[in-house]
Amino acid sequence: MSNKIAFIDVETNGMSAEMSEVIELGVMLGEMKDNKIVRVADEYCEFQEPFFTIPPMITNLTGINDQMVRGKTLDLDKVYGILEQADGIVAHNAAFDRGFVSRLMPDTLDMDWYCSVRQIKWKNYGFENGKLQQLLRAHRIDVENAHRALDDSINLAKLLNHSHPDLGVDGTYLSYLMSKNPMKKPAKSRM
Repeated sequence: MSNKIAFIDVETNGMSAEMSEVIELGVMLGEMKDNKIVRVADEYCEFQEPFFTIPPMITNLTGINDQMVRGKTLDLDKVYGILEQADGIVAHNAAFDRGFVSRLMPDTLDMDWYCSVRQIKWKNYGFENGKLQQLLRAHRIDVENAHRALDDSINLAKLLNHSHPDLGVDGTYLSYLMSKNPMKKPAKSRM
């Protein structure tokens, strides 16, 4: 039996999960065998129109503008259906993504989340930092659309499929990450 891992990324109109909104969500469900993702089992990506105009800084970073998101909504049942199949959810800076996703779908707080930034010590493997785009370049992974939700999810899976000599013969970054304990569940805020 193989494990399934969900790779998720959100693009947002700001940095605070309490004050900002998801404008694009991408999730890729990968089937894991022999410590690697071997097949894409499902994927989903869609825009969502926010209540406020997308700031120019966000458009410059992501390429997403107000016209692209106009009238769009996320199919949260589809997203939840994908995440429910997963043995774990991986995000590159999971505290950020989890904050936004859990506002849309509170049940995801109880799922096992893993962070490929904080739970993999990239500097220990000789990398300058844990920034996704730099790690992709260092591993010679071609990127068509940086800072787009589904592309970043897929590229993260490709990155984590790589191995490093310090991880052992069968070790991939993904197998190392999945050997860690999931992130702690955030404390529920009192309102």
